Amino acid sequence: MNVALIGSVSSSWHALDALIRSGVQITGVLGVDESQAERVSDFRALRELATAARVPFQSFVKISEPAVETFLRDCAPDLLWVIGLSQLVPQQLIAIATHGAVGFHPTMLPQGRGRAPVAWTILLNRRAAVNLFFLTDEPDAGDILVQREVPVLPDDYSEDLIRRTNLVLAKAIVDLAPRLKSGDLPRTPQDHSRATYYAKRTPADGLIDWARPRDEIYRLIRAAGRPYPGAFTHAGDARLTVWRARPAQPNDAVGDNEPGAILHRDPSGHLLVACGDGGLWLTEIKLEGDSPGESRLAVGARLK
Repeated sequence: MNVALIGSVSSSWHALDALIRSGVQITGVLGVDESQAERVSDFRALRELATAARVPFQSFVKISEPAVETFLRDCAPDLLWVIGLSQLVPQQLIAIATHGAVGFHPTMLPQGRGRAPVAWTILLNRRAAVNLFFLTDEPDAGDILVQREVPVLPDDYSEDLIRRTNLVLAKAIVDLAPRLKSGDLPRTPQDHSRATYYAKRTPADGLIDWARPRDEIYRLIRAAGRPYPGAFTHAGDARLTVWRARPAQPNDAVGDNEPGAILHRDPSGHLLVACGDGGLWLTEIKLEGDSPGESRLAVGARLK
């Protein structure tokens, strides 16, 4: 059984690399063009990897481009892999593959179907997994070929969980390769009565409400962090992006202060900020604009 792959992010790259290393016959690779890198969170180009393996490659901006269908028909895959693509693949493209299409989703399906699964996993303290499943008309609802749980650690940021998930994904593909080559693919139907769904997230959802509990804010910072746009607050009229943080300790003497108040600044420039029930040290931040903004980030100032 041969395959073609469509993708645009780090999971796409790891999936393609695992297929190549496993000796699976790959008839073509379609990757989002490098010109779109700033518009795709966690973007990773596939051109170099495909070319090095002497696999035909076609770039695209929109999956609906006529050149995509022409290329895919020339590839004539038995199975189409759609890994890490936020665009909806038209049914006429899926129909080109004689045995259908396989997708990837990083939650414990049928729980956690839908959008922004990595962020929601951290926000809601849920389980993560690698799933390879057959695509159907309903998102993330097809029969599962492989499901493997991925550990979620207490202080994981999105980039940490993505990195660990990619390693599990690659191993799962290597293990699946013999059955893929033979065409004897496992299929386990999902229990749709147990399905739950995650909603779409936008950059605006990263706004910090300092009146919320400390642990909730900490989860938001970790979930919204790289490769996503980041959690943010405002220092005066300037946007302050918070990339990294750590919970305050009892000896940090947060006390009863107004949420958002900057309580301390250490020699490294880390800021201790009051939350609804404790404090957070902001250990990596970026203030909008060219000026240092020292007065806006001074002890006694308030973020909001």
